[in-house]
Amino acid sequence: MSSSTDTTMTEKEKFLRDVNKAYAEGDEKFFMDHITDDICWTVVGEKDIAGKAEFKEVLDQMKEMPEVEIQVENVFVANNNGIVEGVIISRNRLGQKKHFGFCDIYKFTEGKEFKIFAITSYVIDISRHMQYRERC
Repeated sequence: MSSSTDTTMTEKEKFLRDVNKAYAEGDEKFFMDHITDDICWTVVGEKDIAGKAEFKEVLDQMKEMPEVEIQVENVFVANNNGIVEGVIISRNRLGQKKHFGFCDIYKFTEGKEFKIFAITSYVIDISRHMQYRERC
């Protein structure tokens, strides 16, 4: 679903979907090409990742983790900000399926090329609640 009133996806909406695809696929090159040197990624309640080098370290650590599937449910774009909401599905060390609801808020630099300079991520474990989840 898109915030756009017409049926075409804006370039920024497509870009944010590509960001989540790159995250799921562990596409380090995509991120390194589309973040600023002074990127700041805040995972609320966890930690802050500051700068491109630290961001790369986190991506390297993610390669050691089980594969994830990302279901993007909504993308909203306004000016140089974007919000992506959805569900991450992964497995824990025992092989049990885990579901995490997420909301990522992105801030872009000005200009034609999309570069992310800030991300704020809210992630909660919704695995226990999936059976009760209904669509409104």
